[in-house]
Amino acid sequence: MKKLGKTRRILLYAGPFPALAFFKIWAASGAEAGSGSGSLAVVAFFMLVFCAIVIVVAKRWDKPSYFDWTIGGYFALIWLSLLVWPDSAGRVLSRYSVTGIYGCLFVAAFFPPVFGMEPFTFHYAKKYAPEAVWNNPVFLRINRIMTYTWAGIFAFSALLSLYPSVITRAVVPIGIILCVGLPFNLRFPDFYLKRLGLPSLKAQKETAPEENAAERTLSQPEHLPESAWQAISSMPDVFRPGAARGLEAVIGFDVSGSENFKAYLHIQGGTCALEDRSSGEPDLMIHTPSEVWLAIARKELSGQQAYMSGAYKADGNLGLLIKMKDLFAGEALSSKVENSGAKEAMPSTTAKSDDAGNTFVTQTQERKENTMKVLALNSSARSKGESKTDLMLNHLVNGMREAGADVEIVNLREKNINNCVGCFKCMTKTPGKCVLKDDMTLDLFPKWLESDLVIYATPLFHHTVNATMKTFIERTWPICEPFLLEEEGRWFHPLRRKHPGVVVLSVCGFPEMSAFGGLTHYVNFLYKEHGKGVLWAEIYRPGAEFMARKKDRQKDILDATTQAGRELVLDHRVSAETLARIEQPLTNDVSDFAKIANCMWKTCIAEGITLTKFADEVMIPRPDSMEAFMAIFPFGLKAFATNGTKAILQFNLSGDVQGTCHFQIENGTVNTFQGPAENPDLTIDTPFDVWMDIMTGKADGQQMFMAQKYKVQGDLSLLMRMGQTLGNQASS
Repeated sequence: MKKLGKTRRILLYAGPFPALAFFKIWAASGAEAGSGSGSLAVVAFFMLVFCAIVIVVAKRWDKPSYFDWTIGGYFALIWLSLLVWPDSAGRVLSRYSVTGIYGCLFVAAFFPPVFGMEPFTFHYAKKYAPEAVWNNPVFLRINRIMTYTWAGIFAFSALLSLYPSVITRAVVPIGIILCVGLPFNLRFPDFYLKRLGLPSLKAQKETAPEENAAERTLSQPEHLPESAWQAISSMPDVFRPGAARGLEAVIGFDVSGSENFKAYLHIQGGTCALEDRSSGEPDLMIHTPSEVWLAIARKELSGQQAYMSGAYKADGNLGLLIKMKDLFAGEALSSKVENSGAKEAMPSTTAKSDDAGNTFVTQTQERKENTMKVLALNSSARSKGESKTDLMLNHLVNGMREAGADVEIVNLREKNINNCVGCFKCMTKTPGKCVLKDDMTLDLFPKWLESDLVIYATPLFHHTVNATMKTFIERTWPICEPFLLEEEGRWFHPLRRKHPGVVVLSVCGFPEMSAFGGLTHYVNFLYKEHGKGVLWAEIYRPGAEFMARKKDRQKDILDATTQAGRELVLDHRVSAETLARIEQPLTNDVSDFAKIANCMWKTCIAEGITLTKFADEVMIPRPDSMEAFMAIFPFGLKAFATNGTKAILQFNLSGDVQGTCHFQIENGTVNTFQGPAENPDLTIDTPFDVWMDIMTGKADGQQMFMAQKYKVQGDLSLLMRMGQTLGNQASS
């Protein structure tokens, strides 16, 4: 599309509309003056010539719009009608010329997309939107919505104009166009983009040159996927956590044609896992022939053009479809395929029958030789980013996948697993198989048996696994035979087949490792000492709820957890050094942890809210003592300290809690001291409750200062900068 100057754009936008306005006025005035149809025919002819000139000029400068052609055709039809039926056509035009104009605009807006052509708004939108987005499905949907909105406005105006009144023919339609249509045009695109989490048109236009330049520098991969399954199953390997930015979504693929399968990418907590089912409706569902998706993955076909042409379809969040090019690094896919040295097989769907004659469907996949198969079971009841069990497990799984393991994550909260009823039928009537027909029998237990390693990821409940995980473990009993054997004074049941290796991962709120004493005794007795010898590692993280407040240590803990995943695949164990990093204390003073935790719980109780809401709203625990204030307030000063600030802040507290303390800020750290400082840069004299209201966002610091609720001595600029920092943290 040619780049045009502002004057030419305005002239092209105006196009044939002056002819419509002139003819409408002439037809109305001619009816009142009694002018004949001959003069109308002459005017219609000149308007037709005017439209023809507009079309010729538009072709030279750019491209004629639908309105150019439709209005030109409208005047051609009028002119011919007046020549053939002068009296009848003249009477109709004198009465319904305005209706004809709105009808003409409706035709130009409504019918092109109905017949598979571009919406009329494309012609204008392309002059403002960057070329990179012209073919994407969100751009298409926005323009379709806008086009049909305008078609509705024109249809409504045409109906109104049938009533012979200046209000219905001019005032109301023009008011709708000016007060509804034009503001809608200006605001709707950015509103729709924001709702999908995409940048505004202005932001896209600013970044388009950089993106285009980057795309031009990309080389074509030398090693490409050979099947749609290989392309889709490799996507978790090329997932880019940095591009996800807290995204939680499920992307489904319904593949048909020469390959026939369904797969779901679960994105959560900075990780991406491929699973064969989804607990609910996926956020985005892609329906595609296998040949089409393979061509897209091999960059032989543009994904945007394929969508535009209907080669594949997508339901749900189309903004997620646009983000896929950022979430998955296409170039990395080729290297993964190259390094694998083998082609992954597409999963095949097979039907099996149990002993009772019930048929159930399972998905099997040909495993690559020497690839460790891992089943990661998560029994946390939390979701939506709240679960620290999820967080730790996802990083552990990332490390395993990086080391080449085939890992499937199963959220047990989404499964139907009944309690063992102690009927012993799995020992006698159906040896090795439970008679309960649920997800455990039909799906999970067969996967568990075929796994090389099973991860039991559980929050610590009453110092052991939670009830969900306990139920799963109890339901694995069919692997045992009923007989009693003795070895070195220990009695046990022999196994029917090899037991998979076991890793136990758990988190808790208590700050010390001793909280896992009951759990470690249980799992060691069950998997290490009691005749199985399959316990590979125990990974425990105390004080998990506190990690987010120690960003630097949390990063090292999560990096170490990823390293543990690599070590488990390569060495079947986790090194003592890695475990020490995972278990590292979050604070040098455990009592500070307890003070903060207790204040948090007291705040939740006082406000009548859940811990989830407390976290979602980024609330601050309200201190109830000098010691609690000294433990909590430094977290608010962290960002203040990283700005290179060197200062001493002193608080003289009065009221219910009295005393003096000071905070020394230097080299990006905040140290707390009880008692007065020798030379404080800023001293704040305040009632304890007043500053706690300010600190927790219940009162505005500036307003309280103006009302003289507290007093300040020293460098007031420090107070202002501190207020800005604390305010920004609260808003974020």
